[in-house]
Amino acid sequence: MKTKLLALALLAVFLVGCHQPGWKEFRSSEGAFSILLPGTPTEQISTAGPIDFHFFVLEQKDITYMVGYSDYPDTLVQERTPDVMLDGTRDGAVANVQGELLSELIISLNEYPGRELKIESHGGKVTTKTRIFMVGHRLYQVMVATRKEKAFSENVKRFLDSFKLLEK
Repeated sequence: MKTKLLALALLAVFLVGCHQPGWKEFRSSEGAFSILLPGTPTEQISTAGPIDFHFFVLEQKDITYMVGYSDYPDTLVQERTPDVMLDGTRDGAVANVQGELLSELIISLNEYPGRELKIESHGGKVTTKTRIFMVGHRLYQVMVATRKEKAFSENVKRFLDSFKLLEK
């Protein structure tokens, strides 16, 4: 029993020692989400017709982290299923980077439908991993763009896996 407790204590010390400095929780009360980032993002807002796109972007040496949301009008959401909305977002993401869709997984966040995309662009030099979720009238996008060889790094996974919805 004492051996197990000692082993657990050593494991806890080891895990605390492995914590990467600089990563902290970012929260958007308007966006109703939280996520871990290795710095403080800047907010960017763009508008297309009746839709405002809110993005929080953190650019580092060879990696860009982005999380954002947009609220769609009732009429648009009522006319389309969540799958149709997610398909359109997927197609737009691939077109925006003039890339190639390498993989797509159907995922969910709590009970909300989503997709995980892997897109290659810039002649195969850049890989973008994206998760998109349709939550009622709101579309969330969580994205990392990095050099192809870093696309599966622990930091990419940590960022994508840390996205959480907040209670409104």
